[in-house]
Amino acid sequence: MSKTAKDAIASELALLTQSVSFPVDPFGYGSDISCDSDIDPNVAEVDPFSTLAIAQAIVRRLDTPRGSLPDDKDYGIDLRAYANRGVDTNAIESLAGQIRSELENDDRLGSVSVTVRPDSTGKSIGVELAVRPADPQTGGFGLTLSASSASILLEEIRSEI
Repeated sequence: MSKTAKDAIASELALLTQSVSFPVDPFGYGSDISCDSDIDPNVAEVDPFSTLAIAQAIVRRLDTPRGSLPDDKDYGIDLRAYANRGVDTNAIESLAGQIRSELENDDRLGSVSVTVRPDSTGKSIGVELAVRPADPQTGGFGLTLSASSASILLEEIRSEI
């Protein structure tokens, strides 16, 4: 985004009047629109602490190339870039750590276990996640993702016992 565009946005934002209070720590979330790879066609809202919202946030974080967000250059890993690319065992093990490290930036997550499995052709990468949210009321859950050079597919959300 150009400096001119950023300055124009900043000047317009300065004219706005705040109509609601800022969120109170520790959780500064309101409602969220249901969205993993695209916005829900009905613009359905979802509780940001729900399993679905957290799973969708994980997909977005793993589908966003680092540096592509103008207001957060340190957000995301482009998991799609790892498909159709020859990688050795060390790179796969490293990728699991990179994913875990990136997901730990979401303060709704307490802990995440990551397993990465490339398919035999190298055209896609499977990712298994075991997620423990910071809020114990949400409960742990598992995710199965598949990343190709075209997209990241959220294949399954499982409740963990």
